Amino acid sequence: MTCSAILQLVTRATQAVQRLWFEPVLGPDFDGFWLEPGTELSYGRGSQCDVKLPEATISRMHGQISSTGEGCYITDLGSRLGTFVNDQQCTKNVKTPISTGDMVRIGPWIFRTSVRQGAPVAMQTIDDSVEVEARVQRMARNDLGALAQHRLSLLIDCSAEINKATDLKELGAMVVVSAIEGTGFQRAALLMPADAEGEIEVVGFLDGDSRDASNTAFSRSLLEAASKGDVACLLSGQTAGFGDSIADLNIHSAICSGVMVDDVLVAYLYLDAREQERQIQPDAAGFCQGLCRMAGLAFANLNRLEMQINQAKLEQDLNAAREAQELLIPTDVGAGNVFGWGRVFKPGREASGDLLDIIPLSETRLALVVGDVSGKGAGAAILMSSAQSFIHARITSGCSPEDTVTAVNKFVAQRSPMNRFLTLWVGIFDAHAKELQYVDAGHGHWAIRRADGTSEAPPTPDGFLVGIDASSEYRNATLLVEPGDRIIIFSDGIPEQQTESGEQYGVDRVYELVAASPTAEEDVKRLLDMVIRWAGSSELDDDTTIVSLGLT
Repeated sequence: MTCSAILQLVTRATQAVQRLWFEPVLGPDFDGFWLEPGTELSYGRGSQCDVKLPEATISRMHGQISSTGEGCYITDLGSRLGTFVNDQQCTKNVKTPISTGDMVRIGPWIFRTSVRQGAPVAMQTIDDSVEVEARVQRMARNDLGALAQHRLSLLIDCSAEINKATDLKELGAMVVVSAIEGTGFQRAALLMPADAEGEIEVVGFLDGDSRDASNTAFSRSLLEAASKGDVACLLSGQTAGFGDSIADLNIHSAICSGVMVDDVLVAYLYLDAREQERQIQPDAAGFCQGLCRMAGLAFANLNRLEMQINQAKLEQDLNAAREAQELLIPTDVGAGNVFGWGRVFKPGREASGDLLDIIPLSETRLALVVGDVSGKGAGAAILMSSAQSFIHARITSGCSPEDTVTAVNKFVAQRSPMNRFLTLWVGIFDAHAKELQYVDAGHGHWAIRRADGTSEAPPTPDGFLVGIDASSEYRNATLLVEPGDRIIIFSDGIPEQQTESGEQYGVDRVYELVAASPTAEEDVKRLLDMVIRWAGSSELDDDTTIVSLGLT
């Protein structure tokens, strides 16, 4: 069997149990995520997804990513805009294989898959161009024998030091020092797994007093032989014909051992001794294997620590964003005696960009603003607060809905990323003229409840989403309103709320409910109660904003 064929077999074997890191290389701010062996992750913008991608172009349940005994796969679940692997669109509801180095595009994000997050140095391995089986001796765990007592004591001391590491670089530095002290080798390196082109990443390196690995070459055959967690040894006196590159380096002994976490290869401990360097200790292979097991535990601890830190930072950001949202929601606006109104803002599981403002303009005029910024988290909340402040200033200065929305569209389009936009509804009620002048810029979620108890669906929005095209212009629409008529506007969390079986609440149920409701306050209370019962939980999938406003 050729070295190339062996490399392909090893690659397929490692892919089947690979722990893949999805690194965002393009798109909105996102921390990336791990796919653990034997797990399945759902991804989409829905709050029930394992990987939440807060972007309006992402479907609520966009797709799934899985790691099985046969390999890693991504499945698009019939999403609106699809999923792409290496620029090829995935067939809907069909598993598409993915492996290290693939580029996965989901909406505005492009993720690059790898087996490790952010290792610092990249190096190229040497292709020895010979059959591994003929030149590399594998030592299974059960064949290593017992370590001498003094080696065991040294290993215990090394374990204590290694577990003090606070990051990957520090761990690598400690492992290579321990490896040299316990084996007699001159040179040691902690390496991240090789990619298809033979490139590895150096986490830690020590050669005498030097920690510079830039002029050091590593044997690909040794790495391949150690890829399943055994210790691969190149024994003294057996190097003749092993490979021209190794012979040129005058290596007379070498050891390579895999560092495993839950049976997944995460790193290699690589040691070699060259001409005129001291001989290695007879139990060096056993010492290396013990050291690698301890390093594997340290890797796992660092991963858990990193996840805890990231989770704490995320919770802080979301709490700050949620507090900012709630500060901007109006409480008592002094609506006077000619308007009746009710409102509720109920945060979902994450901070989002729901926008609500009620602005008294006179005794007989009142402005209402409802909107939703694409995405979730602090970024959406900041854009929401900026847009709300801008709109409030325009309305209070006397601008009409069309002038206000045209201006805020230009403001957002020129200052926010391409993936950030708003749906927006801006209206001004005039009780004296008995009319509502409004602009519906892609919002669409509202109902008209007439004084006679009938409900109407609103006209189709004729305005573009806000923030897409800075040159877009908007036009006022006019709706006649009589005393007793009400406008009920709500966020998309209401019609899109699902039952456990996945059925959405829909807009028709909203129209039926408000038709039977007697007041604006009851509109809001009944609709929120019904949606909570529909969801089977007070924890709704999305932020929920409801406002009912009309002439008394």
